[in-house]
Amino acid sequence: MTSGPMRFEGATLPTPEAVAAFIENVTEFLDRNGVDMRASHHTSLVLSEILTNLATHGACRDRLAKIVIAVAPDRVTGEITDSGPPFDPRLAPEPSLDADIEDRPIGGLGLFLVRKLTTALEYARRNDENSLTFAVSRAGSRDSTGAGKDPRPD
Repeated sequence: MTSGPMRFEGATLPTPEAVAAFIENVTEFLDRNGVDMRASHHTSLVLSEILTNLATHGACRDRLAKIVIAVAPDRVTGEITDSGPPFDPRLAPEPSLDADIEDRPIGGLGLFLVRKLTTALEYARRNDENSLTFAVSRAGSRDSTGAGKDPRPD
């Protein structure tokens, strides 16, 4: 392994077919770089949820999202940049998990899952683009909370 993080950079349309192919490429990259299955799976779920939301809620189905993934010894970090309307997923309301399933409104669980799977989640609006950075801890990392860590890919 090299001393610095390994990086994967790419872009995809947020369509179901394109997202599936893109995540397959990311998963292969993570596997080649020795990332444990749990961290790889969590990274894939975060990417899938955010990219799917771009198409369904962000009016970005026909616009490329740029993604950077970096592997460090203790975490996988990612940055997703898109040109959709401003949206900070950290501010989405928490779903009501206490209500019966029949009484719950549709939606909201995906972003809840993203917040639970990541150890860091940051949002910024720059140059008319959304930038979402996240971190997923790797197995065996001492800091499972991600507190105080900069989630931007190194």
